[in-house]
Amino acid sequence: MLGKRRKKGKKKHIDEFELRRELRKQRRSTELSDEEIMTKIELPEHPEEIRIGGIEGGGTQSTLIVIDGKGTPLTEVKGPSTNHWALGMEETAARINVMVERAKQNIKMSELIPLDCLGLTLSGCEEESSSRQLIETIKEKYPNVAKDYYINSDTMGSLRTGLANGGIVLIAGTGSGALLINLDETTITCGGWGHFIGDEGSAFWIAHRACKYVFDDIDGLNPAPKSISYVWPAIRHYFNVTNVRELLPHFYNDFDKTTFAKFTMEIMIGCEKKDPLCLYILQENGRHLAKHIIALSRKAHNDLKLAKGGLKVICVGSVWKSWNFMKDTFIDEIHKSHALDELTMIRLTVSAALGACYLAAEKIDWLFTKSYEDNTEVFYHYKRSNYVKPETTKDLIEPTGDQVPCPNVIKHW
Repeated sequence: MLGKRRKKGKKKHIDEFELRRELRKQRRSTELSDEEIMTKIELPEHPEEIRIGGIEGGGTQSTLIVIDGKGTPLTEVKGPSTNHWALGMEETAARINVMVERAKQNIKMSELIPLDCLGLTLSGCEEESSSRQLIETIKEKYPNVAKDYYINSDTMGSLRTGLANGGIVLIAGTGSGALLINLDETTITCGGWGHFIGDEGSAFWIAHRACKYVFDDIDGLNPAPKSISYVWPAIRHYFNVTNVRELLPHFYNDFDKTTFAKFTMEIMIGCEKKDPLCLYILQENGRHLAKHIIALSRKAHNDLKLAKGGLKVICVGSVWKSWNFMKDTFIDEIHKSHALDELTMIRLTVSAALGACYLAAEKIDWLFTKSYEDNTEVFYHYKRSNYVKPETTKDLIEPTGDQVPCPNVIKHW
C-alpha cells in the first residue's frame, strides 16, 4: 500500500498533446470548427455496416464505388462528367447526388441515410477554395448524400488506387495532367491547366493537332509534316462538313470538348492503317507525355527514384491504349533527358474511384487492408543501363505497302 501511495504522490508528467485533446473534448460543439465537428461523427459498430463512397470524375464520365468497412466493393455506378469548371457548382452537385442515390438503391440503402464519408477525386478540383465551395453546395442542396467528405483532383484518386506511398500519376484522357507525391506527402503538379493553355498529351491535343496541321496545310501557311490525305477526309466525315469554314461552329459556338476529343479515335484508326501523319502526331504526343514525367522526376525525392523498379508512374486515360504508337518517342525522350535511371509504368486494373474510397476512409480515420497490387499491372519497365535506342523511326512514320493493323489497339474510347 505504501508503494502505491508513493506512486500516487509523484508529480504527473503533462503531455501537451494529450492536454490539448482533453481541452477540445470539453468544448461545446458550437465552439468547434467544421473540421473538428466532422471528427466527432459516429460510425456504425460493425465494419460490415459502414458505407464509404468514392467518385472518380473525369472530363468525359464519372464512376462511383461504395465499399464497406472491410474495403469490400458493394456497388459501382457510372455517370457523366463532374467537372465544376465546365458545369457549374449546382449541376455538378446534382450529378453527384444522382449517382449516390442510384448506388444506395443498388445496395438497398435508404436515400435518407447518408454515407459515412464520400471521397471526391474530380477533374477540376485542384484549387482549394472552389473545392470547398462544391462541398458546401452539396451539403446545402443534398444533405443526405454523406456525413463527411474528402475532395481532391482526379490525379490523387488515381495515385492512391495503385500506390500506398509516393509516385507519379499521369492522366492522358480527354485532357491531361500529372501529379507527384513524395514520401513526405508534398505534392507537385505539372500540366492539367485545360485545353485553353495546353492539355499536351491528351485526346484533345491529338485532335487539335490534326486539325491544325490540316488548316495550315490548306492555307499554305505551314505544310503538314506528312500528307493530309487521310486526316482531312476523316475530319470532314467525323464533323459532317465539306470545307474548313464549316468546321468553325464546332470550334467555337457549338464547341464541346468531349465530342471534339473523340475525333482522336479516327487518328488511332489512321495509325492502324499506317497513315504517316497519324503516326507522326502520336509520336509527338509520346514526347509530350514524357516531358511531364521528366519535369516531375527532377522534383522527386531520391527515395522514390532509387526504390525497387525506380520511379513509379501510374498511367490513366484512353490515350494510353495507343501506347505502342507512342512508346519509342516516349522512352527516347526519357533517355535523352538523363533525369531517370529507372522507371516503372503502371496501369490500373480497377476504377480510380476505389482510391477515392481509400482517401475517404482515411478522412474518418477508418483503417483496413488495401490490396494495391491487385489494383495494378506493370506494362513497361525502363532501365537506362539496358536501353537500346531504335535505329530509326522511319518505318513508324512512312507506309511500307500493305500493312497488317498493329496489335493491341483497343477501339473503345
